[in-house]
Amino acid sequence: MARAGNVLARCKAALACFGAAALVLALALALPLAASPSAAADVDLEARAAAEAAQLQVAAELPRSASLDVPALQQYPELPTGCESVALTNALLACGFDLQKTEIAQEWLPTGADDFVHAFMGDPTSPDGHSCMAPAIADTAAAYLAAHGSDLEAADLTGAPFRDVLAQAAAGNPVVVWCTIGLDEPGACYRTAQEGGRTYNPITNSHCVVVRGFDLDAGTVLVSDSLAGQVSYPLATFAARYYALGAQAVVLR
Repeated sequence: MARAGNVLARCKAALACFGAAALVLALALALPLAASPSAAADVDLEARAAAEAAQLQVAAELPRSASLDVPALQQYPELPTGCESVALTNALLACGFDLQKTEIAQEWLPTGADDFVHAFMGDPTSPDGHSCMAPAIADTAAAYLAAHGSDLEAADLTGAPFRDVLAQAAAGNPVVVWCTIGLDEPGACYRTAQEGGRTYNPITNSHCVVVRGFDLDAGTVLVSDSLAGQVSYPLATFAARYYALGAQAVVLR
């Protein structure tokens, strides 16, 4: 914890000086990107998120705020473990498509007993279902868009800095993002998979939401959450959870 305090203290000191934005950005980019949820305990993860949030609030690279009209259909009772499919549904509704809450889960999202990278592991209609990662949602969204003759694309942004997620929202594009339920500390990791040079680790309290905007003056991220509804979360905390879940995001644009 002493190391975390020293890093954050340096960030605050930089903000007090002329040219603070550049200094904080340099620190943020110097800190390593977490490859798995177990890295959430690493102080560098929290420091990276705090530094990036601080830099965003003083820099001029983004507008001060942005807000998209994204619905917040609730996953219960039909999809108790289907947050990923409902997040995609909410994003598609925001793009003008007409679909029911269960359509993605029942007709488009692949399921399997062991694959959680390109499919949902288990059954999203069951409380014993598990989760899926960004490639599964990107593939599902791409199939849906192609079948409906849409010019939109589903781009997997996994690995991008959090400011890129906000930039997409500022451009009017809803972004499906992995975090934790209520932004709680990440739970235990129970599987591991290697895919395309990335490591994917589902955790016990993973969650999937849509980033629909932000308010840099308030230091908040605007979120369409299938458990909590339309909510705003602290920018630094949300960024930390984003990195803890492997910086997974899928944008419709």
